[in-house]
Amino acid sequence: MKSIEELAEKLDKRMKKLTKHDNVHFTDRGNSAIFMALAIAKKENDRPKILIPEQGGWYSYKRYPKYFGFEIVEVKTDYGVIDLKDLKKKLKKKDVSGFILSSFAGYFAEQPIRKIKTICKKSNCLLIEDACGAIGDRKLCNGRYSDITLGSFGRWKPICCGYGGWISVREKKWFNHAREVMSMTKVHESFYRDIMKFIRKNKFKKLLKLNSMVKEDLKDFDVLHRDKRGLNVVVKFNPKVIEYCKDKEFQHILCPNYIRVNEMAVSIELKRLELDKIKELVL
Repeated sequence: MKSIEELAEKLDKRMKKLTKHDNVHFTDRGNSAIFMALAIAKKENDRPKILIPEQGGWYSYKRYPKYFGFEIVEVKTDYGVIDLKDLKKKLKKKDVSGFILSSFAGYFAEQPIRKIKTICKKSNCLLIEDACGAIGDRKLCNGRYSDITLGSFGRWKPICCGYGGWISVREKKWFNHAREVMSMTKVHESFYRDIMKFIRKNKFKKLLKLNSMVKEDLKDFDVLHRDKRGLNVVVKFNPKVIEYCKDKEFQHILCPNYIRVNEMAVSIELKRLELDKIKELVL
């Protein structure tokens, strides 16, 4: 049996490849990684504001910045997808420390990460990509664009270990800004024994295929961002969509809901499916 040190080294190497960053740290949960990212932003780029999307984000985006004295400013979106013109406007005064957003708005619509990075870079704003829904992708969860990537390996995530998270950074020295947080969010050694098998069972690519299949099933309904890649499928509210979910045994969330969309809609939670179920559906 391999030692914990050997397993940790193997995992570190794998995550560097997945995030395209050379500096990776593992945490007890995704929220700890978000907290660390904000600690880094505060020390590395000490400005008064943090940007978050107006919808399609995560609950912690609205809570954690306050611990660091940040003013939270919401960026306009098209059902979660960032409005680039408004982003430019919000960055004009160069008083923003960082912008945290999910790779897929609400897990259902791909963000234009490369364009967002170009805009952020011009204003020296750190781009923090919450990439737990996109790990394993070539375009997203990409350290060539994002200054920081982070995510969770928890319940209902594409890599579903039930525990743990990660943060990766462009500059190794940035971890010095979050040493105190890092010391409080260490993972149990069992994590290193378990996680690799879940990385091998990553649901990401199969979920993309299932997403396309469900959109085809719902071709007569008002699917939000139908042409964008995603994991979940979000449809403007219609009772027939709920019947469809019951028939297919898909879990769903009723919106408006900040973590999906601020619209009367149904979010079909494909990402909650077990891998074996997804394999049955995706031939």
